[in-house]
Amino acid sequence: MQTVSLYTLRKGGIKGFGGPLRLPKRNFGQVCRDKVLTNGHVTQAAKPGHAHQQKIPVYEPNIPEPICRADLIKHWITLSFDDKTANKMLWITDGGAKVARMTDDVTCPVLDRPERYEYSPQVLCKEGILGFRGYWEVEFSGWVVVGVALERAGRRNSHGSCGLGENEESWGLGWSGSTYHAWHNGRSTEIMENNKSSIIGVYLDQPAGVLNFYSVEVKEGEEGTAGKEVKLLQQIKSSFKEKLLPGFWVGTQSHCLLTKKEE
Repeated sequence: MQTVSLYTLRKGGIKGFGGPLRLPKRNFGQVCRDKVLTNGHVTQAAKPGHAHQQKIPVYEPNIPEPICRADLIKHWITLSFDDKTANKMLWITDGGAKVARMTDDVTCPVLDRPERYEYSPQVLCKEGILGFRGYWEVEFSGWVVVGVALERAGRRNSHGSCGLGENEESWGLGWSGSTYHAWHNGRSTEIMENNKSSIIGVYLDQPAGVLNFYSVEVKEGEEGTAGKEVKLLQQIKSSFKEKLLPGFWVGTQSHCLLTKKEE
């Protein structure tokens, strides 16, 4: 895998080097600001709601890792955006299932809060994962980063870099307009996958320290029937000792939609 920053992508990419290239840490706001990829549509902000009351599944250790979407669906969890954490440039709609961003000069009229992201255009979910497995899917448009962050990860400018994957306390996978990148601790790794899907799947086995990112693609089957398949984009293995919250970084004129489990 090549290692490259989003800043390099904006300059046209790096060609001809044979091995990984480590680049200086950069801030999401510096490398992604004003990058418009698609035309988003934003409506009024949703009213704050309560987190979904879900029964925490019993954790069974040493079970085989999921190898197909049917396996992943068994660990599906329902998520909702926590508007209290959303940066003022983000708009939460669809009952807490959609987050969108227009331009930097269009902000949501909300009060400042200590748990709100001060600068980074990010939002966390109300539901955290600790002691069990979880899988969720996100439909997106534009330039986004999807990932997880520790509950204690910084959200204010005084805390240092707060973007998903900019620090040691968060991990993310993003679509830059031409390729996928995995982010952690201020470094990005380019993922050599040519086919872009509009849906990203995330699987987290918190006790085992496994975080997988998938592209979710619609495939036509026999007699014109359609189904969804997953392709592993990146696997991260770490020691997750604390609760992790699903998080989302949203570029200008972009959006993320938390999809519902198919019945």
